[in-house]
Amino acid sequence: MTKPHIKTAVPKRRYEIDNFSVLLLGDIESTDPVNYKYIMAFVDVSETEPMMYIISEENPPNQREHGRYRVRVLYGHDERDMGSDEFPGDLDQFTEYGMQLASRLLQLTEEEPIRLL
Repeated sequence: MTKPHIKTAVPKRRYEIDNFSVLLLGDIESTDPVNYKYIMAFVDVSETEPMMYIISEENPPNQREHGRYRVRVLYGHDERDMGSDEFPGDLDQFTEYGMQLASRLLQLTEEEPIRLL
């Protein structure tokens, strides 16, 4: 699975939704060639490693015509660019968007996330 290589990060929020634990990280230091703003890691309760990541990362300066940040989804061996905008740089807006996106991708339309942290 493709995944971010995190050296250090600060947990900002934690949620439960259906059979998933969700950890939202910020202040991320990584060995990857991108600057992560936030990472949402989705872990099935029966597993120990995340099975999906929703990521907010800074676009390079020459790719900011549609926004400073872009959202990517890493799910198994699949990687999807969900587009660029300004909202992924805001914790609340990114969290709301990420939860809605995860609900669609994981078919959790009837489930509401429960905030733990």
